[in-house]
Amino acid sequence: MFWSDFHFDGLTLAYLTTGFAMTLLAVWNGHRTLRGHKQWPRFVCTVVFFCAGYGLTIFSGGLKTLLLGWEVMGIASFLLIILHRESTRGISAKAFFIYRLGDVGLLLAMWASHHLWRENTSLVSFLLVATASMQSSQLPFFSWLPQALENASTASAILLTTLTAQMGVFLLLRTSPFWEHQVSVRVLIALLGLAGAAMAAGFARAQSSVKRRIAYISMAHTGLIFIEVAAGFKNLALMHIAANAFLNAYRLLVPPPLVGPTVGERIVSNNKTWEDRLPKKLKYTVYMLYTKEWGLYSRLSRYLRQ
Repeated sequence: MFWSDFHFDGLTLAYLTTGFAMTLLAVWNGHRTLRGHKQWPRFVCTVVFFCAGYGLTIFSGGLKTLLLGWEVMGIASFLLIILHRESTRGISAKAFFIYRLGDVGLLLAMWASHHLWRENTSLVSFLLVATASMQSSQLPFFSWLPQALENASTASAILLTTLTAQMGVFLLLRTSPFWEHQVSVRVLIALLGLAGAAMAAGFARAQSSVKRRIAYISMAHTGLIFIEVAAGFKNLALMHIAANAFLNAYRLLVPPPLVGPTVGERIVSNNKTWEDRLPKKLKYTVYMLYTKEWGLYSRLSRYLRQ
């Protein structure tokens, strides 16, 4: 029966509540900023398509239904990125490339779960972790979310950063019976989250674009959520996901002040960061690496141009 492929539990309820709130915020902002423009009808249709895929994914009771919703949501996210087509030509190709890699990983995990489950359970778990890492823009697939948000409308950015990028965590939580008894897989998830959180936090401090900074802050929080999932704190991870979503939506909806404090109002801080304690040459080297994002984005761009 078709209905037997659906499942409702606390995980579904948490994602459903967060998704409903974020979708309302995105549609409200889109109504304010896009209504009357040629992108408005396209945005409404894409949001409906996105919600259909999101609902299929979070209500899925098996990998087949999850893959169907995953595909629909991926296509809708790609359409949200190219909503302003004149400014997202190269970026949409990079996001589409990483999405396709994630779909291949999920397909291979489905195949392996049917044919190689008894022989090699670690392979299935590794493929699921790799797919989750791609979807959540974690290492080594760091580049797609900051690039997508930088050129997306605020309404699209809300959906991309609060819902799309968190589906990797949903995949880990939904498929936890596959890997939760494998210590090596849990250590791998924790290491990916730790490395991703550390690098994203550094990248965020070197950004001049508000949306890129928000993207990297979101990725740093997602890395911490990976650690919580690996440690078995699932309820804490769900609360962190909801808090991160609302915080990112607030940052996107409330622009930073355009005028800084005057000379008389300037606050002098004597707090030193850990970079200030480094030798000057090493400090500049670290800053340049963070500014250039350790070459992760340039390597992917070079590969896609070939």
